[in-house]
Amino acid sequence: MKKEYDLRKLKKRPGKGKTDPESAKTPISIRLDGSVLADLRAEAERLGIPYQTFIGSILHRYANQELVDRRAINLEQMLKKIS
Repeated sequence: MKKEYDLRKLKKRPGKGKTDPESAKTPISIRLDGSVLADLRAEAERLGIPYQTFIGSILHRYANQELVDRRAINLEQMLKKIS
């Protein structure tokens, strides 16, 4: 193996990169309350996963309607009983 490589000789591949835009990660900025972030980090540590991965999984499940607000279910049930 060489100690140094001359990277100026490298050529860029023609065309666009072969990445799936749906699977690519997009960096965003979000403001959260400190206590909420601390709780999320603590839960991620308890599960043994990085906290950003944990937050991403929560958002993914919410977007796919896999997370359910228990209070909303109770409210729906109460409204059905009334009507």
